Amino acid sequence: MTNPRRMRAVVSADSIAPATPALPWGPKAGVARDVAPRTLAGQTAQRLREDIIRNRLEPGERLTIQKLVQRYGVGTSPLREALFQLASDGLVRVEDHKGFVVAALSAGEMEDVSSLRAYLEINALRRSIEQGGEEWEAAVLTAAHRLAKADARLVGAKGGDLLAVTDEWETRHRAFHYALCSACGSPWLLHFFDALYDQLERYRRRLWRYEDRVVDAGNEHEQIKDAALARKGDAAVRLLSEHFRRQAVSATALASPAVGDADAGAAARRRR
Repeated sequence: MTNPRRMRAVVSADSIAPATPALPWGPKAGVARDVAPRTLAGQTAQRLREDIIRNRLEPGERLTIQKLVQRYGVGTSPLREALFQLASDGLVRVEDHKGFVVAALSAGEMEDVSSLRAYLEINALRRSIEQGGEEWEAAVLTAAHRLAKADARLVGAKGGDLLAVTDEWETRHRAFHYALCSACGSPWLLHFFDALYDQLERYRRRLWRYEDRVVDAGNEHEQIKDAALARKGDAAVRLLSEHFRRQAVSATALASPAVGDADAGAAARRRR
């Protein structure tokens, strides 16, 4: 008889599929970012989220309703709903007497989010190795293969091609890490995976030169994948922990000037 705790995950193309359609509790997790929500407010929140994560809207920038109505072509009601949704995710702040602003960047927040994501993902990976079935293995293999293809395209990419390939890499990088975690059996953990990934992607896009970091990251991803599929839980967790530690060290070294510049300009942008 099939173990009811064994989860099933499928990662297709550049999308991320939910860990399981069977559980009647918990939030929906792993929803592909390239799938349009059904409601206008949800669609607006998706567009706003992308613009904030990709730094098209700058940290500390005031988000006036008039400006956003013109930018997104929607009414004030779905726009306000979208803004409050992003405020609950920590990407937008609501300031008394000032309205909505893009959340500032902070080295302290980056370290906190990175530490929490590492803690949760390490836990999820160990549980997935214990519980995942063949579909989980196939999902991990597929996601790793697609990420390796994006790695190769990033090396040597320039100009507009670099931006497009960076977007592709982030989508496939999310799918790979999600696939590793997807058999953990906890929709709540996977829900927090999504929120924390969004936050760290925002910092990566401001701090990283992707073409410089991708080769080392690719080697680390390959080692994590091999250990996970070999069901070597201790080794996989150690490799993933080291992967996060190296990212944190690298990002912290880069953060002071970049995040400092963002914080320095935040007050000025709020006055606009």
